[in-house]
Amino acid sequence: MPDIESDDFISGLIISILLWIGMTIIFFFLLIILEAVFWISIFIILGMLYWLFFRALKLVFSKFKETKGKLGISVLYSLSYSVLYLSWLFGIVYLTEIL
Repeated sequence: MPDIESDDFISGLIISILLWIGMTIIFFFLLIILEAVFWISIFIILGMLYWLFFRALKLVFSKFKETKGKLGISVLYSLSYSVLYLSWLFGIVYLTEIL
């Protein structure tokens, strides 16, 4: 932590108050940026999950002729597509962590 020394008590007090105000403004703007990044990240994750389940359900519903009246096969299709899409999503997240 840098140490700012001054000769007078009053000038040191004024410098410390100005630095305190400056650091408060900097932290305020950093918190605004952090909040924006947080909300953007949340919306991106929610959008990816929405697309993931919407696409998986669309593929499951496209198989309705094969699975009509067969609950077991329908559940198998829905679980397999959900697992495939989730593993794809986790693969992308894992690759971004590695890089």
